[in-house]
Amino acid sequence: MQLPLSHLPNDPWVYLFKDTKGTILYIGKAKNLQKRVAQYFAPGSLRKQEMLQKAASVDFLVVKNESESLYLENNLIKKHKPFYNTMLKGGNGYTYIKFTPHEFPQVLLTRMKKDDKATYIGPKHNTRELRKLLQYLRQLLQYRTCPLTQFRQHKLCSDYYFHLCKGRCAGCPLTTGEPRYSSALEAKADYKQLLQLLSSFFKGNTKPIEKELLHQIQQAAERQHFERAATLRDMYHHIEQLVEKQHVELPQKISGYVLGIRTIGEWNVYVLLHFYEGKLIDVIRDKVALAQGDKYRMLAGFEADLGDMHLASSSPNLLAWSKELTLLVSQQQALEEMLQNFFDTYMIVASFEGEVFHNDLLSMLQQRYGLQHFPYRIECVDISHLSGGRISGGISCMLGGILEKKGYRKYKIRSVRGESDDYASLKEVISRRLKSWEEYPNLFILDGGKGQLGVVKALYEADETFRQIFSSIDFVALGKGEARKKAAIGSRSVRSSSEVVGEKVYRFDEQWNVIETPLVYDQADRFLVKLRDEAHRFSNVYRKQQMKKEIK
Repeated sequence: MQLPLSHLPNDPWVYLFKDTKGTILYIGKAKNLQKRVAQYFAPGSLRKQEMLQKAASVDFLVVKNESESLYLENNLIKKHKPFYNTMLKGGNGYTYIKFTPHEFPQVLLTRMKKDDKATYIGPKHNTRELRKLLQYLRQLLQYRTCPLTQFRQHKLCSDYYFHLCKGRCAGCPLTTGEPRYSSALEAKADYKQLLQLLSSFFKGNTKPIEKELLHQIQQAAERQHFERAATLRDMYHHIEQLVEKQHVELPQKISGYVLGIRTIGEWNVYVLLHFYEGKLIDVIRDKVALAQGDKYRMLAGFEADLGDMHLASSSPNLLAWSKELTLLVSQQQALEEMLQNFFDTYMIVASFEGEVFHNDLLSMLQQRYGLQHFPYRIECVDISHLSGGRISGGISCMLGGILEKKGYRKYKIRSVRGESDDYASLKEVISRRLKSWEEYPNLFILDGGKGQLGVVKALYEADETFRQIFSSIDFVALGKGEARKKAAIGSRSVRSSSEVVGEKVYRFDEQWNVIETPLVYDQADRFLVKLRDEAHRFSNVYRKQQMKKEIK
């Protein structure tokens, strides 16, 4: 089995080794897919060699973070029970944070998620670090950890005297020197607010607790309690990796299927998500030739197998088989994003196996935007600055529809000092990129609008070297306009109620007239948007690196 490992992403994924019949041999998860898969094929590696001899292909499922990969790996192993997975086949899983269903809920860790009306947050990885974080938060928030029998005795325990609990069971003061609770209702209301803060913290809203931590770090430093300040600082630095948001579990305990279909070239590609009691337990992806029937014929086949179809939301891209499954707007967005990620990874896997999905989509881009060249190599440039200063440039790269990290380039702007000049900075980056002895892109995207595209015309008129290579590259600008915020895409224009807000592609015709073409936001246009977002992220990262060097 041969794999182009350099094309694998450096992102959290779940990977599945399969034999020639498509049977799953092994399911694993990786924070960095490229490094993990490379370990299997490294010279002298002893990792699962018997399994590799039987494996004929590798499939991938992209996720947003490491916690999601743990969760999805756990569910898939329990569903398919691969022969070479020795762990996670039984009831044991990853750790959850549990709020017991009591008047004053107890906060604890558990590996078993039961239907007991308790609130569960997770799953979470690295249990040791999680226990340490909960200990810190217990000192900060003083939530209850004692068993229910002890709490009902209304007697103060050692936790109160060690400032680990506020003694609500005995109506004790909030902190030393403050008056006692005036009633049990006041104590209950105070504790409810504390649990909401803790729950939102583990779901991703870390700002309130971060603010309190910074305040306590400052207080400890002023009092010269440097050891405590260092402890609080370490906890502050570990917050982000321990509070990742989850997207692979629905809040309702429902069972059913969610379907997405995309037409790509001569194929209808579908992704079918199987939920059981709110958990994503399986992902089924395949393709059907257009010659065998349209989407309606496909849906008829699914209805015959799964039952009557139920529209889960206002989105035409989400179809569901479960009368209980009615999705909120935020859930629709999360599921649509999940489906889109699974479509993207399916096309990457298919390209490894000789499919031409990406070629079809790139051909669509060439025809849609009147490009002279087939856009096999696409690069996008973005200029990043902070309040007009600290300017940097970044270029992202895509080969055959797959992000090529080796083609990324970063530029420290030399020609602009003081206040930012996006046009001058962009002119410098384009000149430096195209004067290098590297392979030229077929399509070069500028993050901006007509003004950024005007830089290309100015270079053509002033630079002889640029005129020589101009005919071999298509230059376009991807402008946001009224769609500068993603939330505005799809809404009505402020200029005309009949127009829909959307981004546009700008390019020159032979007479240097600007042609505007709205984005369609299909699988083909997703290449452009994804590459633009990567350029923006990459240039911002480089700018922050420069700022850190200046601070040091």
